[in-house]
Amino acid sequence: MTLARLDVILLGLLAGGDRTGYDVWKWLEARGPQVGYSAKTSQIYRQLGKFVEWDWAKQILDPRDSGPDAKLYRITEEGRRKLEEWVDSPYVPSRRPLDPDFQVRLRFAGSRSPEKALELVRIELEYRKRAEAEFDRTLDPVLAEGASPAELEWQKEWLLMQHDRGHYMVSNLIAWLEATERRLQYLVSSSPEQK
Repeated sequence: MTLARLDVILLGLLAGGDRTGYDVWKWLEARGPQVGYSAKTSQIYRQLGKFVEWDWAKQILDPRDSGPDAKLYRITEEGRRKLEEWVDSPYVPSRRPLDPDFQVRLRFAGSRSPEKALELVRIELEYRKRAEAEFDRTLDPVLAEGASPAELEWQKEWLLMQHDRGHYMVSNLIAWLEATERRLQYLVSSSPEQK
């Protein structure tokens, strides 16, 4: 069974401690934009209910003095096993440079260790450099028949601006990946286990 992005986020958050569905929603509201994902509360509660059915989580009542008791969700050994399977599964970068899968993978699999984070960054960096080197830079304006020279010039300029946007976004991503790779390599090489 392939884990959906929400499954990974839920398991990753529950691995850090018991949470209510509302806690998960609050995390996604605050951190979701950083990992490129959001979900409605109904999706979160529905998936947490499935986790209980699948024995990936169990429900625990959290008594409240005012109002109804809250339902906390706690990850089970089966849930941890599923998360670990995902962490250990091969990472294949998306063709889209800013696909949320890398951010989610880095956030929840990379937190295992600097070595795991370094592995993920290197895979993504190698892929992005290769894709950037192979990118077709020819401009292909789509014009209506009988376009004037001014319209043709505008279309070429407009396409160039769009091309530059994509190039700068990927270049910035590659620069961040290179800087992060150096930083992680330093952490890995200076850890007590490496000495």
